[in-house]
Amino acid sequence: MRIANLATAAPWCAASVWPADYPLKELTAEEKAAIGRAIPAKGAKPRKARKVLVVHIAKRNGKPVRGHPSIPYGNCAFIEMGKRTGAYRAVIDNHETVFQPDNLKAYDLIVFNDALGVLFDDPALRQSLLDFVKNGKGFAGIHTGGGATFVQYPVYDHFPEFGVMVGGCEDGGHPWSPNDVTYVKIDDPKSPLTAMFKGPFEIHDETFQFREPSLRERLHVLISIGIPKMEMGPNHRLLKQRQGDLDFPIGWIKSYGMGRVFYATTGHNPGAFKDPLLLQHYLAGIQFAMGDGNAGMTPSEKAEGPGK
Repeated sequence: MRIANLATAAPWCAASVWPADYPLKELTAEEKAAIGRAIPAKGAKPRKARKVLVVHIAKRNGKPVRGHPSIPYGNCAFIEMGKRTGAYRAVIDNHETVFQPDNLKAYDLIVFNDALGVLFDDPALRQSLLDFVKNGKGFAGIHTGGGATFVQYPVYDHFPEFGVMVGGCEDGGHPWSPNDVTYVKIDDPKSPLTAMFKGPFEIHDETFQFREPSLRERLHVLISIGIPKMEMGPNHRLLKQRQGDLDFPIGWIKSYGMGRVFYATTGHNPGAFKDPLLLQHYLAGIQFAMGDGNAGMTPSEKAEGPGK
């Protein structure tokens, strides 16, 4: 009964502001209820009141484009997850001005929910984004909102330092499609960010591959693709960097200056935001990045034990 009421009552999934170039799909009551059923009942206790900025800008060649169909589902989940658990209050704002230093001061964390492409070119705004995290705040990226942000074919280094902050940059590589079954293995089963999974699992989602060599020298990998079980056919093009190590992390954490970063390549399909385990994973990652959760960030190649 509580879920049904939440699904129909305003301001369920109500967002703040964004440019109206491409209005988002209005979720049905049934879709909202499905998201509501998947939202965790609680998270870590926040050390103080937290405010989260959610951004879903999608651009190509400097112009707004229609983003991933999962965006409204993710927005809904992130807004309501904060309300339900009391972990944070989420605000959605896609205006470039929100990245001005004085405006970012109001937030503890930035979430890029399937943000895509070169979001802005202004060097001052780019530095403001980097400084936000470097000076002790948090960043969480979901699917394209990280590895495919500030990149655009055929150039994949429009903002190289952003890729350094996130930990990797995808290179046009989608070896497995949204309809493929992806086998996921747990690289650090002792992390509170993976405790919800209880072991390997399967998802239907699009996955990326990253062009940087030796990913585990810089990233604390949480989950990755279980390659031995994955189909490796002619349609699954692998980058030369990955042909050698067959290493496909799809979730990790890392530090950047004094700040923390959580990145998950899942979230292409709307179903990701109706999955209780993935939402627990996202919540744990968000709270970790804000400083309300503890987890080992030692790069996986240097870690000892199960997290290696």
